[in-house]
Amino acid sequence: MESSLDKQQMRDWLEEVLPNALMECKEPKPEDDTLIVYEVNRLFDWVKIKRLKRNYPNSIIVPIVTEHLTYSTGIAIELVLPALLIKPLQKSKFLRIVKKLHTSYQEKKGSTLTMLELTQQISQHQTSPFREAFLKRLIRGEIDNEQEIIQSASFLSTNCIPNMVFLIQGYIDVNEQRAHPQDACSIITTVIQQKFADKAPLSFLHFERYLLLLLRIPKDYNSFKHWSEGKASLLEVIETLKKDHCIHLFMGVGGVFQDAMQVKESYTQARKARRKPPIDNIHIRYYEDLTKHPQLQKAIQFIEEHFDEQLSISEVAKYISFSPTHFSRLFKRETGRNFVDYVAFTRIIKTLPFLRKFDYTVDKISSTCGFNTPNYYSLTFKKYVGISPTDYRNTKEILFK
Repeated sequence: MESSLDKQQMRDWLEEVLPNALMECKEPKPEDDTLIVYEVNRLFDWVKIKRLKRNYPNSIIVPIVTEHLTYSTGIAIELVLPALLIKPLQKSKFLRIVKKLHTSYQEKKGSTLTMLELTQQISQHQTSPFREAFLKRLIRGEIDNEQEIIQSASFLSTNCIPNMVFLIQGYIDVNEQRAHPQDACSIITTVIQQKFADKAPLSFLHFERYLLLLLRIPKDYNSFKHWSEGKASLLEVIETLKKDHCIHLFMGVGGVFQDAMQVKESYTQARKARRKPPIDNIHIRYYEDLTKHPQLQKAIQFIEEHFDEQLSISEVAKYISFSPTHFSRLFKRETGRNFVDYVAFTRIIKTLPFLRKFDYTVDKISSTCGFNTPNYYSLTFKKYVGISPTDYRNTKEILFK
């Protein structure tokens, strides 16, 4: 404690309830069973508390948080501390916590009751989750030095810092009453947490109108696609939400970056992937599946700019100075889809705003976006999206705010 007055006040209070147990120890040994009271006056003090917890595993550590740092008290839960106090100290709360800690120590039962009290205190004083603020800065690329990463260890352990990002959009069938749109976000995060329980640390961020899933996959994998257990869990999430709650998820998946300051790249990649046709699953689009071939990127840009025209493979091949045969073979290898399928899917993507934002008929949409007939458009839409244009129009986008 920085204030000698506070120290004396605490000693006086302790004498009232534990007159024979009080002993001030300035330099406890690692093996000692000691009550360590530490005042948190700045954020970096949480790092010191974490070190104390590591260096004195048998001790009980109680932080006393100054009033201007009450928003950071959630860190105490991250560190699994049995209790905390908030200044100005209140005698009744202080004595109540001391009694419970002493009783639990004597009975060697842990400190469940004080954790309950801790949760109650935090719910009263936590105004802005420090963890969430850190993760948002990480995604925006605003953290550019290792010192901030080191300091984050006080509220986000190293093995919980994400190494990849999923950008998620969700739609719910408004004609089905299984879930209210306002409850959809909670349902989605709950299902994801259940399916990934004990598999990998994860966090969620509401970012713009999207939901970001920040995951730390095992270090043995440099791609989410190669992590079969995680990929299977993600498919279970998609199927469970669709079947049980009529929620349809569509997501872009970024790459894996072990350097925390590069995780922003995974977010950028996830955004790009979300806008492109997937290879084999309409719900999941991997950035690593996008072609890096400069000429094919040029061809894809041409397709996106002229999607409403009657495009031929010969025309696009000529545009990038390739023979139709070579272009067709290379296009399939690099994108995972043949030319006709890719153009059709691109057109489907372009029709989505017309279905959601405008009251256009299917006839008008199909002709506007390059489809020969409304029937062909409807069949193609259902083939790639999994539901008909009408059913898609009856869904409501889930805004993750």
